[in-house]
Amino acid sequence: MVNVNDLSIKSLETLMTFGVNGGSFRFELDELQNTTLANTEEKTNQTGRNGRTIGTLKKNKAVTVSGTSGMVSLGLMEAQVGSTAESKETTVKYPDYVTVVSETTGEGESAVTTVYALSSYAAVGTAGNEIGTIYVKDSNGIVTKTLKQDSSASAAGKFAYNPADKKITFYTNDVKEGDNLTFYYKRKISADAVITNYSDNFSETLEVYVDFIAEDKCKNEYHGQIFMPYADFSGNFDLALGGDQTTHAFEATSIASACGNKKSKLWDITIFGANVEDAA
Repeated sequence: MVNVNDLSIKSLETLMTFGVNGGSFRFELDELQNTTLANTEEKTNQTGRNGRTIGTLKKNKAVTVSGTSGMVSLGLMEAQVGSTAESKETTVKYPDYVTVVSETTGEGESAVTTVYALSSYAAVGTAGNEIGTIYVKDSNGIVTKTLKQDSSASAAGKFAYNPADKKITFYTNDVKEGDNLTFYYKRKISADAVITNYSDNFSETLEVYVDFIAEDKCKNEYHGQIFMPYADFSGNFDLALGGDQTTHAFEATSIASACGNKKSKLWDITIFGANVEDAA
């Protein structure tokens, strides 16, 4: 006999995942906007004389858990694309916007003025072609001239680049102090996380636990937990960037399993008092 009956769901707490069959922790969603446990089954009418229904045949029960996280979860993304995040050195493409400056050395008749620019970071890539192209723009952002990288700034339309000091030098009169430059290059960084979506890696199956808080009619508080032993995550998801809040949606299908017993479990829902003590 159960000790509780009708419940009002007050709040959605967390979704936790682990490797199947008691595996290690994978990720937790603690900013859930919503979660839906969808249950379906097929029912076919059995008919008799004059087509009247004399019974039903039920089969193919199915369960999916879906929802939306208010924050983008890299752990969830790992499960959806089937790849593990890495912290490693890698390259990123960087857009740079700099202004030409001038420097005068020497005095009097021996004074020499040179114009140059500095990239914000050290460009990496093929030696002599780390930057490739520089676009000279006017005050309205219109490109007025295009310069190409070479081993030295020895001809009109050419510039040279030294990644050691990030200095860009130009051919005489190609640019002047105050000119605006735009260029694009790769820079080497230490990434906190890199996730790669490979075409031949697919979404994972994990243990899923969804926790929620409920109340009965007498305002007694209960903790609830939904457990799916085998939740097959879908690799279909969108990340809509910009404008409204970027959320992270998910869906997983419960895979029936008879592992260890004769019953094929799709899920459990366990209800227990919010302040219940450990069982003896």
